[in-house]
Amino acid sequence: MVSKAETTDTEKPKDGQSGIPPLLNRSLHKIIPEDEFLEPLRENAISLFRIASGLSVDRGTFSTRYYFTLMNEAEKLETFLDDYGARENATWHYFSELVASIRNFAIASFQLSHILYRYTDYNPAESENSSEEFIIHGLEALNYINSILENLVHNAIEELKFRGCIQCAPEVKSGAFKAVPKKLKLPRNLMEDGYKTSEERVMRIVESYRKIAIKIHRDRYGRRLDPEELAKMIPSRISETNIKILENSLHNIQSEYDTHVGRPIREQSEQNLINLRAYISIPMHLLEMARWLIHFYERHEKGIHSDESRKKIAKIVDKYIVLKLISHFSLFYVHKYIMAGKQVSEKIMSRIARKKRIKVPVPKPAGFHARPAYYITLVVEEHGTDIFMYVGDRKFDARSVLDLLEAGGRAADLRLEEVEFEGDERTLEDIKLLAECNYCEDDKIPKGLNYIRVARNIMT
Repeated sequence: MVSKAETTDTEKPKDGQSGIPPLLNRSLHKIIPEDEFLEPLRENAISLFRIASGLSVDRGTFSTRYYFTLMNEAEKLETFLDDYGARENATWHYFSELVASIRNFAIASFQLSHILYRYTDYNPAESENSSEEFIIHGLEALNYINSILENLVHNAIEELKFRGCIQCAPEVKSGAFKAVPKKLKLPRNLMEDGYKTSEERVMRIVESYRKIAIKIHRDRYGRRLDPEELAKMIPSRISETNIKILENSLHNIQSEYDTHVGRPIREQSEQNLINLRAYISIPMHLLEMARWLIHFYERHEKGIHSDESRKKIAKIVDKYIVLKLISHFSLFYVHKYIMAGKQVSEKIMSRIARKKRIKVPVPKPAGFHARPAYYITLVVEEHGTDIFMYVGDRKFDARSVLDLLEAGGRAADLRLEEVEFEGDERTLEDIKLLAECNYCEDDKIPKGLNYIRVARNIMT
């Protein structure tokens, strides 16, 4: 063995060599003439534009695999352009933005195509008419995105020709990426042991999901806004960052579900859990679709950046179509499916929750009139589980103001000073606190019920 002190001359770095690994050598980049860039660009662009040529061949018949391939090829070309610093070059900046936009819409189309192709696997618990409506609107949205992609690809090829980088890529063969006409599946015959996750974990999953649903509902994602109105909300109220947070939250829930809940034996004993999986995944993919559309709008249409390349792309892509895809399709159906999932999650929570029964006094001096009844519904909505009010031998749904008003009238007729509530012990603790404050008849809301003040302010 040769020690460091005995290192021979042949083992020492040669003249002109630092001995530093290439990735750590911070020497200046070698600047090449722009005409030397044409050949490596041609070699790296050919795959993308061979695939992309299919958009004008048999648009509308592609499988998810097509959009996945288009997305990956665009990402590879974008990486190549970034490696050469094309975004910082006046000649190639516009082309770089075109490729980035192609990748952007390819991802959006991949997410939508994935949902449409897997829709029967998700099998959301909705009517046949509702399913058909979503599929029709989804195909219409996909067709709009295909048109945008086709325009971007055409302009990218024209830019290559203008710069002297002629593309001679053969067109993709018609039908090469067509969707499979009939879905083929292997037998679903995997036998698992009797693994059963804890009810606490299931409760944590559905409670997390429900919190996301409440936020999406409060942010009013279900409104089909006019493009001009939506434009005013981006990015102050609706932004790529906000959508990404929601998307990541749903992804985390889906991961925990698939790891700890998504077992055949477990699901067969709880149909609502099967339904919940659809209401996790469909909104998650729709949010990712919306995020990339918003990313494009913020980057190219909002006017935040004023360089000439982005102005050109803004002329290629109709911003009103992009805004409609965001509001009228993506966010609208995110809200629809997430609210359906909220109902399912509340059914699961009501089944799992620890139940008990308590007695509380009737509000003084006017009984269960509109305000105390409304505050009780806010408490029930905050926790999301079924709560029932008992007056004599009759049972009333504490989610409903009308039911509680009827119950209050019956309590008055019977001259009762107390009524009973039954359900989730956590919800009942807050109803008990509300009763101790005489149902906030003096409008003073205790700290433990701050959410009543928040919800009341939102409603009014």
